Amino acid sequence: MENLFLPKEAVGQLFDLQGEDALLGQLQHQIKTLPEREKLMSLNQIKNEVESLIDVRKNEGLEQVKKEKRLELELSSIETSLTEADEKLYSGVITTEKEVKSLQGEILHLKERQDVLESDLLETLSFLEEINSNIDKCNSELETQNDEIQTVESALNVVENELTQKVAEAKSRREGIVKILKEEILTCYETHREQFPSNAVVRFDGPNCNGCYLTMSAMETDRIKGLEVGALTECSECGRLVVR
Repeated sequence: MENLFLPKEAVGQLFDLQGEDALLGQLQHQIKTLPEREKLMSLNQIKNEVESLIDVRKNEGLEQVKKEKRLELELSSIETSLTEADEKLYSGVITTEKEVKSLQGEILHLKERQDVLESDLLETLSFLEEINSNIDKCNSELETQNDEIQTVESALNVVENELTQKVAEAKSRREGIVKILKEEILTCYETHREQFPSNAVVRFDGPNCNGCYLTMSAMETDRIKGLEVGALTECSECGRLVVR
């Protein structure tokens, strides 16, 4: 690149600009990686898992309620059939032994089926109770999660607002510096900052570059030493801007 010359005050302004850019980078990184933000993500993930579990349990509960109603309907039908069979058995309508045995067999079958259904109903009611208890427990956990989320969100907002204010202040200072720097110097700096975001400009301090820390050749060192103080050139090793 063609060497540029910076007056003493411009050198300070250029390094001030770099300082503000470095600060902005740090602040923006802090905002993205706040522990409160990570904690909030974790809490919301747990909340979503609990809500999903509640939905699953509610669906299971609905299926069990349907089963309960189905069992109750069948039990009611069997009880009606048993009542009718008992009335028929003792009504005197049946006169032959074969008819009596047939009706008694039917009654026995109905009672066996009744026992199975009653057992299924008790099991269903017990499962329903377990589901509802689990839903209550999940709702309690969800309430706790929501309280904690609100607490963390409040803390996050406080820290985020503080950092956002610092970002605004740094940007304002940066804009002030940009206004007074020559356009060619600013363009040169911005071009190099794309490759070296945190330290595009370094001061000349002997053969070692203060950016890449590699040792420049004796010829290159002598070349920079021969430049006017305030000259802006490039490190031959890494390409950073070097201020003589």
